[in-house]
Amino acid sequence: MLFKIHSHAQVQDLQARSDELGHSNEDMLVNLVSLESVRIARESYALLCPLIMESSSWKCPELDSLSDVAGLSLEIQKLEHDVLPQLMVQEAKLERGALEALLLMKSSAIKLLHMRKCFKEALGVLLAEEDLVSAKVKKLSIVLDDTAVHVLKGNRSIVLLQERVPILVQLVTDVLETPVRFCDPREYSDE
Repeated sequence: MLFKIHSHAQVQDLQARSDELGHSNEDMLVNLVSLESVRIARESYALLCPLIMESSSWKCPELDSLSDVAGLSLEIQKLEHDVLPQLMVQEAKLERGALEALLLMKSSAIKLLHMRKCFKEALGVLLAEEDLVSAKVKKLSIVLDDTAVHVLKGNRSIVLLQERVPILVQLVTDVLETPVRFCDPREYSDE
């Protein structure tokens, strides 16, 4: 049986029906075509992974790609909730929390580039050309690194940081709201 997944709601539905479907003797192929955003990828992975891993009759060729996007989502949400709020400084000096946040930004920039590369490799050549997520992750990573490096090295002042934080917040939001395509929906004709 083939299941085409185009949204997180469909992943939730599949997970809710897993007990009923698990009693079938036929193989279950889950074709993850797309998700509505990078943000939801973590939750989709948390629901889909156990289904695929716990049964030899369930298969999902796009599970590795979903894992990559879930990792991106986790790292970017960490920036959104933990790192960037520490940088909303009003004073003209960097305090300990802001310095730690800058170091985390620099580390996140490196991690995001690596995860982006893994996602592009998992997508393959044809889909990588149409991928919206990778380009936005690359831009975010470059701005994160550039900001952190310049402020930490003292090349730029706190003013640069105060100017960049709103830009970084917007870039983070843009990436998290980007729809994700995992495969060409024309590859699978049955539903």
